[in-house]
Formats: sequence, C-alpha cells, structure tokens
Amino acid sequence: VRMFEEEYQRLAREKRFSGVRWRQDDPSSVHKGYFASDRKGLLKNTRGSSADDEDVYDLIMTEKERLLSFDEPLRFIFSHSALREGWDNPNVFQICTLNETRSTIKKRQEIGRGLRLPVNQDGLRVSDESINRLLVVANESYEDFAMALQTEYEEDCGFTFGKVPASAFSKLTRVVQQNGERINEPVGKEVGDRLRRELIQQRILDGNGFILENFAPVQEGFALALSAEFSELTDAVSDLLSSYRIERHVHRERDERQNVLKKAVMLSDEFVELWERIRPRTRYRVDFDTELLVSDCVRAFKRLNVRAPRVRLEEAIVLPEPGGIRTRGVLSRSEQIEHARQDIPDLLSYLQAATELTRSTLVRILVESGSLDQFFVNPQQYMDQATLIIQRALQRLLVEGIRYERLGDGPESGWEMTRFQSGELVDYLSALQVEKSIYPYVSYGSDIERKFAQSLEDRADVKLFVKLPTWFKVDTPLGSYNPDWAIVKEEDETLYLVRETKGPYDPSQLRATEDMKIRSGERHFEALDVDFKVVVSAQDL
Repeated sequence: VRMFEEEYQRLAREKRFSGVRWRQDDPSSVHKGYFASDRKGLLKNTRGSSADDEDVYDLIMTEKERLLSFDEPLRFIFSHSALREGWDNPNVFQICTLNETRSTIKKRQEIGRGLRLPVNQDGLRVSDESINRLLVVANESYEDFAMALQTEYEEDCGFTFGKVPASAFSKLTRVVQQNGERINEPVGKEVGDRLRRELIQQRILDGNGFILENFAPVQEGFALALSAEFSELTDAVSDLLSSYRIERHVHRERDERQNVLKKAVMLSDEFVELWERIRPRTRYRVDFDTELLVSDCVRAFKRLNVRAPRVRLEEAIVLPEPGGIRTRGVLSRSEQIEHARQDIPDLLSYLQAATELTRSTLVRILVESGSLDQFFVNPQQYMDQATLIIQRALQRLLVEGIRYERLGDGPESGWEMTRFQSGELVDYLSALQVEKSIYPYVSYGSDIERKFAQSLEDRADVKLFVKLPTWFKVDTPLGSYNPDWAIVKEEDETLYLVRETKGPYDPSQLRATEDMKIRSGERHFEALDVDFKVVVSAQDL
C-alpha cells in the first residue's frame, strides 16, 4: 500500500498530468481491496477469508453502480481471491498479475472480468471497439501468456484458434440481383468448398483448415490473390481468416520509437563483406521418388489407431465460497457411440485436396496399407490421421530432395543493402541496446534471443552482428524462412556466419514444418558457401 501511494503521488507531480482530475484525489481514496484495516485504521495483509475482507468485498460488490460515476475516486482494486466466478465489476480495463507462482485459477477466468462489454454511467453497454480493450500486465512473457490462454480456450471451449472450419466458407455472402434488387446471399457449400480448395492450393490453408504462415495480412506488400471467380470475396475471406487467428484478439503492447541506422557501421568493410556473402538469392528444385513416398506412407499407416466415437459424461457439485465458487467432481463415464447408419465422405477427394497428390498414388497408399477397414470405424478420424501421415512423409521427402542454386546477375539476384532504412521503428519493450550492430537497438522475440544478442555484444571475438530483417527470406517448399542472425567473428581468420537460435535443439521436438524450413535454409546457405548452424547459446557459436 505504501509503495502504491508513493508512486501515485510521484506520477501526480509530473507535468504531463497537469490539469487532470485524478491528481487532486487523496491517494488513500483511489484504492481498496484485500489490504484490510483494523479498528485503529492500521492496514494489514490477510488471506481473503476474514471478516475484514468480507467488508471490503461487500463494498465492491454491492455498490458497483457507485463505481461507474466519475465522482467516485476508487480506481484500483487489489485482490487475491475474488477475480474468479462471482466477482462482477462490469468495467475492468487493466489487470496486473502480481503473484509470481502460476495460478491454479484458469487464465480465461482471471481475464474474463475484463472481457465483458463495459457500461457507461447510465448502465448501458458500450460497443465502441476503441474502448473495448483489456490490458493485461502478466508475470510471464507475452508468448507464454498467449499460448497458455489459447490452450485454455481450446481445451475448455472446444474452439481451435488458427483452424477455419469448412462450413465457414459456405456462409460468406455476395451481392446478387433478385427481382431487380441487390441482396446479400450465402455462397453455399459447393462454392465454399471450391474456395477452400483454392486457398489450400495457394498454401494459405493446410488440408485440415489450419492457417499457414503465408497468410500475413499485417506484412508489408501482402495481398490475397484469389481467382476471378472469388475476387469479389477477397476482403471477406481475409477478414474471415483473420478472425480465426489468436493475434486478432490478443496483441502484445508495443512502445515504438525510432531506431536510427548507423551508416558508418553499415558501410564498414566487415558489414559490406558479410552482406555480399549472404545477399544472393536462390531458386530450388525438388526431386523425390514416388515409390519411396508410397512405401514410407504404407509403413506409417501400420501405426494408425482409429477408434469409434465416444461420448463422455461428467457431473459435479457446485460449492459457493467467499469470493467465488469451486466444483467437486462426482461422476465421470464414457460410452461408445453405436452407428446404425452413417454417411461416408469422399475419402480420395479429401486427401487429394489436403496433399495435392494424384488419385492413383493415394489409391496405392490406401490399398497397400491394408487400413481401409478402419475408415468405416470413424471416417473423420481416419481422414485426419491419414492426411497427417501423408503430409509428413511428403514434406520429409521434399526437404531431402531439395537442391538450391544461385540466381544470375539480374536485378532480383540478391537483396539490396538499400532496403535497410535510415531509421525504423523498434519496440523498446523487446529490444536490447548494443554497440556492435547497424542499429543501436536489436529486437528479440524470446529470452533465448535476448541472451544470445547480449552474449554476442559481450564477446571480444565478435566484431559485428545483425538480426536479419523480416524481409530477408529464403524460399522453401513449405513457405518462406527467415533466419535469425548474421555474424562476423574473428579468430585466426575472419568468419562470416549465419545462426538460428532455438531452445535446447532437438529436431524431433520442433513442429515438422518449422524443422523442415530450417533444413531447407541450411541447403540455401550451403549453395552460397556460408556457414549455417542452429545454436542454443553464443557458446555454440
């Protein structure tokens, strides 16, 4: 409490807040919560279950309408047991998590209070998107927070971020003429399926409907290029795909400032030589043996484990507690669904749309694997597992058979140094101040990258390093790949290196697509005769 009031008074004295109403408020009147006070008015910390806590809780719960008034100075509520079910303040715009241990209360319950539509002083809901924003100050990295939140929703709500159901495309609408009037009409299943197949062919979606990295609407120069049949739906399709990405709903707060290019460093002999080595672009070709693909898939199909659909029933008792409720499970059982009759989907069309293989190749895989009897046990599960097996085998063979060669001397033969801007915006919340780079600040996307950059900055044998910009990309069969670092290191001779930073590196633990992109990038740099490696820390440099 003392820390809060001292900081409040310090901010109130700053010139930037001159003239605002809140700086006149008594610091002790702007906060309440579970720092209860005794009869002498002395503050004390409690566990959230005492009579003093209940008095504070009742004040917040029973006088919610008073909190909506601008005349009420109370703006900060400290809590350690009420941000769960039952705590019902309608206007929460910031949540700051102070506890250092991972809470057993689910994230979606913690932030759910702030996701409700706020109300104005008259108690009416406000739908203004510029107001409906919740700021969460978490005690973990943004990446960890967003991933955990996404997992919570997917496990408990049955919604999968990043996966667009096929039915969503059939609900898109376009303008048609009917009785001389222009009306919006759904495109329907047949057109929706054709649109979905086109997006899969463009590698915007995979066969299961997951959005791929090629869909990057915030990236400069990105444009969704649909065929003439669907051109009028371009904006609607882009909005639809964006709505299924968690990035649409959860954003990291940014503190962007100017990152001024160090022209003297960029024109130095070290950087010029480094850039000349890594700037060339390449093209690739892929050779793979269909017989090998079939045999790999047949072997993998032996591990198929398709189970009949089941329904799980759970019952629980709801128990009220001070500050919320808890549940106690009393029953859980599972029952298999018995099908008297079911519609059988078009297996070959489904697999062909997901893998782009010929029907004859798919027929060989399915027949030679001897697994088709499992298809009738659970058709959808069989198709999902079969798609995954074929895609992984195909990706593996694509990478093993890829060959890169440098482009000629034309204008597109390499990345131009002029693409480095004289000044660019950098997020200071995720940037490290350095001396040995072309910018005074280096952005990082993880704690591993931050530690790696700091180690490069500290090492005497590293003369220069650059976090490669997002536009520096290597084409691969699985989409573009953006390597992490380019480094100049001096030992007995000068070494020009490209390095990818990952956690304790185990290719089997990486997503298959990510690992294969890295392996393709390695082949690209081999063609340029540039030393490339995946490292965990600067000790592996």
